This record gives sequence, C-alpha cells and structure tokens, in this order.
Amino acid sequence: MTAATSPTRSVEYGTIRLERVYKAAPVRVFAAWAEPAARAKWDVPGRWIIAEQTFDFREGGREVKCFGPAGDPRFVAETRYVDIVPEQRIVYAYGMTSRGEGISVSLTTVEFSPSAGGTRLVLTEQVTFLDCRDNAINREEGLASMLDKIGLSL
Repeated sequence: MTAATSPTRSVEYGTIRLERVYKAAPVRVFAAWAEPAARAKWDVPGRWIIAEQTFDFREGGREVKCFGPAGDPRFVAETRYVDIVPEQRIVYAYGMTSRGEGISVSLTTVEFSPSAGGTRLVLTEQVTFLDCRDNAINREEGLASMLDKIGLSL
C-alpha cells in the first residue's frame, strides 16, 4: 500500500470523570450495575437499543453487547471485569467497535460511597480513541445519559 492509499492512523486520549448522587442506598445503586434486569433499564445512552448482550458480572467475567440506534445496532462493546468490591467499586476494561472497526479502548472505575440520604457515584473513564472514530465529548454525553437513566430507574 502506498502512502497515498494508506489510511491515516491516530490516537487521542481522554479522561472523563462524572459524579452523581442518588437517593438510594449503595446496595441498590450497586445492584443497578450487578443485576441483569436492573442494568437493562439504563445500559445504553439516550434512546438506543441493545440488540444482543451476554452478562457475566464477576471478576474476570467477560461481556459482549451489540447496541446502537433502533434499526442500526452497529456498535459492539467487549468488556472484562477486572475488580469488583460489592457496594464500593467496579473496575472494567472494554473495547468498542463500529461495523468491525476499532473505535476506542477504555479503563473505567465506578466508585460508590454513602452520601447524606443516598449514594455518591463517581465514574472515571480513561480512554484511547482510535483513528478519529469517536471523541471525549460524545463519550461523556453517552456516559452522562446512562448515569441519569440509573437515577430514573432507582
């Protein structure tokens, strides 16, 4: 392949930190992540749908989720749970693709702590965006939407 026909390859890095306070005990907020029926209520941004998903929420567990706009579930997220401390933290790594092309690779930490009358949740995602296929603004909007949906589901 010549330089004129080879695709431009790039990486961009970002750290996203979001915080929410929910009027529910840490055990309930943690369960929103850990229980399949509870997670199904919020696990995609906006009005997107999950077309297919495996669920293996445990340390070392692997999950695959196909999702996207209704009629076009073009995204695939492959997740591996690295560390789970019930009602305190979840650490997971995931890669995302769209139509078979890499979009990003992320390490995400979700922390739960008691707060006056509820739970303080802090989500920190360290992400590498591949070849300009996504960006921190889009990712933050999607994550924020999901955290807001958790609040509504509680």
